[in-house]
Amino acid sequence: MFSADLQALVFDFDRTLAPLGNFVKWREALPLMRERYRAHGVPEAHLDSAPRGCFGLFGHVARGDHLAPDVLARAQVEVSQILAKYEAAGIGQVELFAGSEALLRALPVLGLRAGIVSSNPEWVIRDVLEHRDVSGCFEAIVGRDGLRHIKPDPEGMLLCCQSLGVQPASCLGVGDNAGDIEASRAAGMPAVGVATGVSKEPELLAAGALAVYDGIPALHAALGAWKALR
Repeated sequence: MFSADLQALVFDFDRTLAPLGNFVKWREALPLMRERYRAHGVPEAHLDSAPRGCFGLFGHVARGDHLAPDVLARAQVEVSQILAKYEAAGIGQVELFAGSEALLRALPVLGLRAGIVSSNPEWVIRDVLEHRDVSGCFEAIVGRDGLRHIKPDPEGMLLCCQSLGVQPASCLGVGDNAGDIEASRAAGMPAVGVATGVSKEPELLAAGALAVYDGIPALHAALGAWKALR
């Protein structure tokens, strides 16, 4: 299942390692995001044609051509800050999914390194991980800060691999969303899904996942079997 030269896991964060989104009032954030985009000149029709959700809107505007590059960059920073205020509400409340900490602490024994690529901001991710005392398990964390395009674009995955000093083909993407799998595959990285988020097993497989696990403990067991056969 896994490549013999597998060197690192690149995780999504929300609903893969921890259910941060359960503590975020997305519906309150969305109209504020739209209002800020309108103020910068994004047409209403373009906002209305965005995929569902805050990240769908964020990525849709980034792919549009309605704003000059400098104006778009400013708008994305301001909208990201609006969204981050809501995401920060979960920092002290969210717990890691069962089995996440066990896998993270077992990675050195498995001979694997770890990174995160997420549409959440890096500082929120780090605060959650530090609150749970597992931030040291990751050598690279790439949030939406500074990215031109979030997943399913491969930009973040490639940046994470660069930070780790590992080729994408020697990494394994791990995510709960079809967009996570698509981003991994577009970066040249094999990927697996965990059925702990919005996307169901058929969607994850259709996006290119090698396998879908019901949670992190099942992935941990599969990696243990891989290690035993090396």
